[in-house]
Amino acid sequence: MPRSSGGRANWDDLPPRPNGRSRAMSASTAPPVGNLPLGQPTWCLGTHASQPREPSIGIVVPVFNEAGILQSALERLCQAAGTLPVVIADGGSTDGSARIARRFFHTEICPRANRGEQLNRGAQCLTTDVLLFLHADSRLPERFVAHVQQALQDASVVGGCFQLRFDQSHPMLRFYCWFTQFPGRFFHFGDQGFFVRHEVFEQMGGFRSLPFMEDVDFLRRLRRYGRFAVLPVPVVTSARRFLRRGVIRQQLGNILLVTLFELGVPAERLARLYPHIR
Repeated sequence: MPRSSGGRANWDDLPPRPNGRSRAMSASTAPPVGNLPLGQPTWCLGTHASQPREPSIGIVVPVFNEAGILQSALERLCQAAGTLPVVIADGGSTDGSARIARRFFHTEICPRANRGEQLNRGAQCLTTDVLLFLHADSRLPERFVAHVQQALQDASVVGGCFQLRFDQSHPMLRFYCWFTQFPGRFFHFGDQGFFVRHEVFEQMGGFRSLPFMEDVDFLRRLRRYGRFAVLPVPVVTSARRFLRRGVIRQQLGNILLVTLFELGVPAERLARLYPHIR
């Protein structure tokens, strides 16, 4: 797997595919459509291609002091992602998270722990048609690639997310997860795994550098560019924050913060007033 080089991920350093081709090729030597390496344009090349290939997907995972769960999380991600390019964006962890991440994927070290900036840094390393942003403690569903590609067959869809399921059972958590099947703006957050067309991400200017609520802000702006799809399968995410503070208390705090943010209270002010809720 590629190691961090302080810049963009160098996918040329990866070992050859089983058919002997490297992961990166110029368009002049590109194989037939259907075998194009990830990161290359997915639409018809030359005059011999008869139909477009499915859009390629790259994954970005922000990390900060996650050593306790990172080993097992990245082992699962390795199995789920297969040959997809994955970038870990570490926010300057002090617990060895970056060292663990480098065993699995290309790892970028960011100057500070700011999730929006970390996600942008990871996205800069990828040239795939679609960017999928995944929290370290969220697990992708089976056949997630097919679900994302199917949703993006509709040209009006610019991005989307998965539904949500927690790894712990609690009536309040199940009730909350039930709402994530609906497209409303109050029902979707970063732990559900946002995906977006790369070109739209660039047009948006990526994530904003907010102390938190970067996912709510991103989704609000993304909806201006087209339709947002909610896929019919869930990611499974950790309920640790809810269990640590109390499920009902954490959920009510989340609702309060999102409501105030949507009413126009700056994220910086909310971060000062309610640092314990995040």
